[in-house]
Amino acid sequence: MKEQVLPSVQDLPPGPTLMAAGGITVERRSDPAVLLSLRRDWNRLVDQSARPNVFLTWEWLHAWWNHFGGESKLHVLVVRDPDRRVIGLGPFCVERSGRVWPLRVLRFLGSRRVGSDYLDLLAARGAERQVCEAIFHALLHDHSWDIAELSDLLDDSITFRYFLEEARRAKCAFGIATGEYCPYLPLASTLEAYFDSLGRSKRSRLKRAKKAVEGIGCTYRMADRPEQLRSALDELFELHAKRWAARGLTGNLADPAVQAFHHEVARELGPEGLMRIYTMDCRGKAIACDYVLERGNTVYFYQTGFDPDPVMEQYHPGYTLLASCLEDSVTRGAREFDFLRGREEYKARWTSEARETRTLTLVPREHGAAYARLLGDQAIRWTKRKARELLSRGQS
Repeated sequence: MKEQVLPSVQDLPPGPTLMAAGGITVERRSDPAVLLSLRRDWNRLVDQSARPNVFLTWEWLHAWWNHFGGESKLHVLVVRDPDRRVIGLGPFCVERSGRVWPLRVLRFLGSRRVGSDYLDLLAARGAERQVCEAIFHALLHDHSWDIAELSDLLDDSITFRYFLEEARRAKCAFGIATGEYCPYLPLASTLEAYFDSLGRSKRSRLKRAKKAVEGIGCTYRMADRPEQLRSALDELFELHAKRWAARGLTGNLADPAVQAFHHEVARELGPEGLMRIYTMDCRGKAIACDYVLERGNTVYFYQTGFDPDPVMEQYHPGYTLLASCLEDSVTRGAREFDFLRGREEYKARWTSEARETRTLTLVPREHGAAYARLLGDQAIRWTKRKARELLSRGQS
């Protein structure tokens, strides 16, 4: 099969360009066709970052745009050095929000529907400040948006660090809200050291749990190629639906658009072995699935599904399968297992370490309506917080 030659960005018609300090330029691109041309540079910047993140990869965000970008306008900012090399990317889109008082909201690609954690700008190593300053000032002089809501930011993200500085200098209004709670588990470098880190009590519980599921005929398998992932994803969707149906609800994975998104991610990341689904079978039937993604030295625990049948629940197949997944991650050289957003009880069994994300909201002062809305939202949040504090004092 002949290798597909991707066009360079220079082969495509340039978008509006702004000059920044030191000969750096910023191009605004709104044609979805440009995404294909940026694939190599995009992932190069991901892998150069201090925290290579699967949710910032071209594959994840391109699939997101294909399935959820229909009501938005693509708004990608491409930062180039004087030699025309791509040194930064602002992966944005603009959505209309509100009917009575509609605003054009600037958001990161991937910020809705699929739980993308740790979003950020992309910058070449050593050029983080230059890239952020260039993108910020390009946005400041861009009149195609009213308010920026930049979600899922870590405190050490380059967006959070440098945009705040620039917002203060430019006298923009801004707000910071707490986002998601994301537990993570540092991993030892060898299986022996990993087992030692669990402690004797947990090792004994795991040994008993494994013996119990194996005693009723349970076996393990793992899918990490597109042809395997296709059927494994469908099994996960089915188990996830059963678990939610037992509560009388439907989960996010029941949405056909969300399912189609994950199948596309599997086709793109599967050939690289960066998406895996671990499955536990009992008598030829899947009873638990764990869906993980990988980038750099981190494994991201994206989703789990298990059969809610009380007969099976007594064997805790989800706990045992997760243990197997963790052991395989150590063997593959991962140094961190990120449980991602959520305070589920099963995560607390494995770790007490966690990060919190933030949402940074920015409004240039000349955007009067958006500025008033931001102040109103902040007043509402302040009132709710004070009400909770007063209620907790009354109950103490």
